[in-house]
Amino acid sequence: MDRYGQRLVARVLGPKEAEILARRHDRAAFMAGRFAAKEALIKALGKYIKDRPPLNSLEILNDSAGRPSVRLPATLAQALAHISIEISISHERSYAIGLAVCVEKL
Repeated sequence: MDRYGQRLVARVLGPKEAEILARRHDRAAFMAGRFAAKEALIKALGKYIKDRPPLNSLEILNDSAGRPSVRLPATLAQALAHISIEISISHERSYAIGLAVCVEKL
């Protein structure tokens, strides 16, 4: 973030995520967690999509309990309506991890 600043933010985060980032004191950890989770999501979706969506088109937002969930672009959400996506993000000082699990709905 020190090197690429706002260009990195615009490339990785969607508009709502960027608003959240601006209010956080742990900006680097937040960015690293979101990046890791989005990379994990794209890999998990690899079975269902042909083209890799831009990272900033995938938004990971937390509910009132702090649980992260994915907001996909409308066309992708429609194509993946039969898929349930679960996301987990963890970060601590020097490390961040993101996990995405995609399950076909019955």
